[in-house]
Amino acid sequence: MNPKKILAAAFLIIIPLVWTTSSYSFRLDQLFKPPPQEEEPAKEQEPAAKEPTPEPQPTESQQEQQQAPQKEEKPGGLIGLGSSLGIFDEKTSDVLQKGVGTLKAFQPIGYEEERAIGGSLAVQVFNRFGGMYPNTDLHLYVNLVGQAVAQVSDRPDIPYHFAVVNSEHPNAFAAPGGYVFVSVGLLRLLENEAQLAGVLGHEIAHITQKHALQTLQRSKILKGVGNLTTALMDKNPAMFDQIIDQVSEVLFTRGLDKELEFEADKLGTEFAYRIGYFPGGLKNFLQILGKARGRESIFFSTHPSPGDRLRRLTQLMPRYQEASLFPVLKMRFRSITKGL
Repeated sequence: MNPKKILAAAFLIIIPLVWTTSSYSFRLDQLFKPPPQEEEPAKEQEPAAKEPTPEPQPTESQQEQQQAPQKEEKPGGLIGLGSSLGIFDEKTSDVLQKGVGTLKAFQPIGYEEERAIGGSLAVQVFNRFGGMYPNTDLHLYVNLVGQAVAQVSDRPDIPYHFAVVNSEHPNAFAAPGGYVFVSVGLLRLLENEAQLAGVLGHEIAHITQKHALQTLQRSKILKGVGNLTTALMDKNPAMFDQIIDQVSEVLFTRGLDKELEFEADKLGTEFAYRIGYFPGGLKNFLQILGKARGRESIFFSTHPSPGDRLRRLTQLMPRYQEASLFPVLKMRFRSITKGL
């Protein structure tokens, strides 16, 4: 077995469950503070103005060149090359050039805008699903596992926030910007920490791949908007409300595209494996979830069936044969969640 993987697994076994309340506690009043502004560097003194030197007068031949009509500048790159070689006629070249201009005008949604959208959705999650579950130790534990998995994800450079909502239905949500929620009803179904890491990894993958934002950018709401900024959303609160409604419908009602859910399963399994958990945690949880279909859950109404997801993950397991003995941490999970 790879020595690095053995060390990662050993790390999970001995990692202390000590977490200060200020480290990753989920406080909405802290989430919307603007980032500290960097001090502007001192401006360099402008050099004293020099006496203007007389410009040389153009020669007679240069004057004739300046008076000659200028040729229209041709587009560069492959399009310009295609035009010069006669591969594209002038009309086709113009159409292609306009298409490139449209692509350049479209800007992806930035992190500040993503965070504003996710923060508003976080408030909705708390309002819809019973608020925060009143158990500080449980929140710290879920944050410990979630932060560890997030740090080995494909997007470790943003802050993540994890919370347990007071709902008996087994649900989990990921809002843009790094907000992850699991219900206490879901935690009751889990059997060990590796399963929790797999579930959190699935939600983290939705954030790292910006799945909700991809769906939003394809909607009619942003048609004609080249660059969505916080300033634009502040000036147009009606549009911001439409954006929140659109993403809310995706998260709570309609669900993401099935292929995006399968991708989140695949990446969530990979993220849990990277930090040293047994990679079959999410797959084993889906087996449990398939037996709990009588309960109301977002996993049934907005996700592919547990059976379909299970089949996809089963096909991935051979690549993790070397990790078959990675820890699941059943006793630690039980000691933290006892009383649920």
